[in-house]
Amino acid sequence: MFPYIQFLGREYPTFAILGLVGFFAAVVVAGFRAKRYGLSRGEPVYIGLFAGIGLLVGSVLLFGLTRASYVWENRAYFPNLPTLIFGLFGGMVFYGGLFGAIAGIFLYSRIMKVPISTAMKLTIPVFPLAHAIMRLGCFAGGCCHGIAFPPPLGIAFTHAVGAPNNIPLLPVQLYEAAANLLIFGIIWCYTKKDRSWVSIACLYGLIYSFVRFWLEFLRGDAIRGFVAGISTSQFISICVFIVCAAGLITAARQKRERV
Repeated sequence: MFPYIQFLGREYPTFAILGLVGFFAAVVVAGFRAKRYGLSRGEPVYIGLFAGIGLLVGSVLLFGLTRASYVWENRAYFPNLPTLIFGLFGGMVFYGGLFGAIAGIFLYSRIMKVPISTAMKLTIPVFPLAHAIMRLGCFAGGCCHGIAFPPPLGIAFTHAVGAPNNIPLLPVQLYEAAANLLIFGIIWCYTKKDRSWVSIACLYGLIYSFVRFWLEFLRGDAIRGFVAGISTSQFISICVFIVCAAGLITAARQKRERV
């Protein structure tokens, strides 16, 4: 669609631009609740920087893991170190970014002596908002595309850098963006009352992992890797769903016991 945006005579990747937009949108929205948790309105910026660095590192590392066997099998096509490194780390996987962002928040809490519960309660609700905007960047560039499907549901890219052009494909990126906006609304409403950060994280993980598992069946990019006949993200989704379901059940049981 629009893989690059021209500004002042230069081209910038649309995915990167929308990634920044998603980051700042999440920071601004989180800022509205900062005072509620005893933090300054600027605190989400600093937490977001740590989370953002963790996201980049985690998403690239997991992409490298999913590509390792493929790159090794095709090592003859990577004649030098730079092309080998790009083959391994020239992409991003969301789950790696999510775990990396959480690690970044933990690190910030440790360094700045901010309770991890406070940092998590502030940031988890805006994760899906940032993710929704980033998925629009995926659609603009054509990456993370869907399977071939006839119009009107299938949309043909003409200038994509991450998808085959002139072949109608399901816009899975838009489906996931819409799902993330819905998840954002659910989590935002859920956290209007005081909740534990564990229950917030588990509800988010439960809903997103369920959605992501089924959306993976509509994905057409084989680059994301596979485990035991299912995609890497589906395998992780199953694990996340089980852990989060157990976490919510445990939290509900503990709440009843306190009452």
